[in-house]
Amino acid sequence: MALVAFTGIHFVSCREDDFDEPPRNGADPNLTVNMSIDSLKRMYRDSIISFNKIITIDSNWVISGTVTADDKSGNFYKTMVIEDNTAGISIRLDQSEFHTEYPVGRRVFVKLKGLVMGDYGGLIQLGGYIDNTGTSPEAAPIPLSLVDEHLIGGVYNLNPQPSVVTILELSNTDKWQNRLIEIEDCEFDPADTAQPYADAVLLQSVNRIVNDCNGGSIIVRSSGYSSFATKLTPTGKGSIKGIFSVYNSDLQLIIRDTTDVVMDSLRCNGAGGPATLISISAVRGLYSGTTIPINGNVYILGVVTSDRSTSNLNGRNLFIQDATGGICVRFAANHSFNLGDSLYINIAGQSLGEFSGLLQVGTSTPNVPLANATVLATGKTVSPQVVTVSQVLANMASNDSWESSLLKINNASISGAATYAGSLQITDATGTMTLYTASGATFAGAAVATGVVSITGILTDYNGTVTPPNTNAQLQIRNTTDVQ
Repeated sequence: MALVAFTGIHFVSCREDDFDEPPRNGADPNLTVNMSIDSLKRMYRDSIISFNKIITIDSNWVISGTVTADDKSGNFYKTMVIEDNTAGISIRLDQSEFHTEYPVGRRVFVKLKGLVMGDYGGLIQLGGYIDNTGTSPEAAPIPLSLVDEHLIGGVYNLNPQPSVVTILELSNTDKWQNRLIEIEDCEFDPADTAQPYADAVLLQSVNRIVNDCNGGSIIVRSSGYSSFATKLTPTGKGSIKGIFSVYNSDLQLIIRDTTDVVMDSLRCNGAGGPATLISISAVRGLYSGTTIPINGNVYILGVVTSDRSTSNLNGRNLFIQDATGGICVRFAANHSFNLGDSLYINIAGQSLGEFSGLLQVGTSTPNVPLANATVLATGKTVSPQVVTVSQVLANMASNDSWESSLLKINNASISGAATYAGSLQITDATGTMTLYTASGATFAGAAVATGVVSITGILTDYNGTVTPPNTNAQLQIRNTTDVQ
């Protein structure tokens, strides 16, 4: 079916000029633009009965627009998006690395005669020919040998600016599709924060949800081939730019790269955002005897010293330590953070209190969301502080500053039972304290090491008793290699 001129539609003229070859120095070619992108798309809509139709353009029309998306990051595969002051449109072309010639910000002129126009899931596209090999006709990419006949580059560095819109306004899909847009006051859905943009292992595209503060939502779709597939989505609120797209009833935003995403403010509910680093000892110092919320937009940064794989603590808890001390963090669900992970945890607004004498971040419901924590590195180590039993008991009786820290007691012995399960005694030349192992620990039934040993473990508190025999002071080993 050929696309012919209609009366009463919006275009400038339909002259059949012979065009000169364009210059290649970045200047605009000597071409007359005789069609706006919006007029072209209107003619397509007016000339078909339903979508999923492909139309051949048989008139010498020329459109021009600024490139708003190219293939540099790999999130747009052999698809260029251009926009003039009326609308935007995507152009399929069988040319790899075309961003080297047609980068974002360059003006492009398109000779339309001989090209085809159709839609894919409602998204209007230009292509080179009709592909009938699939279940329905498709606008196939412009063959590489014909790209230079139809696409002519103009000036560079036009710096296209996005149109600021709301998610609600995007319900007018005809107006906004293939446009560079920006959505403000939005954030990734809690389930999609601190998550990779796409699957770089299986090379699969992934949909992430972005919500605004008024209840609107849109899909952010990213390719597994994109250069930013492994990068993590932000946890804060801010703005996001990209090309607005549709696929049937789905509204989608396709970012060019992660510089399109700036979300470093407090989330809609007051959490997240550009937190300030606070030391673990400073967090511990906030506690004065009753459970409190942690005020200020702050985060802690440290290394996980507990080992979830041995089940010697609740699956929702972990111990984290920095250069100033350690603390227990209780998450809202079982976590997957491993011994040696360097972890960022946003603790803004989280509760700080004791559970059976042990100071915790996230001690009351709701506990710390898993999305508040991000692994920055793996395989890190923390050197234990070498102490004596009497020093441990004295510290616990005074300010508990060593609680939740990794300690090591040398020249000690273990007594009380043949296996590790339950409460045993650690004795050195200065005193005796408790070694505790949960009955569900993977090593609970292992034989206790005999003789003189060194013991590395995390200092915990149970019920806060500070009178002799100081049964509140408990050392918890991570696995049997902590006893040597």
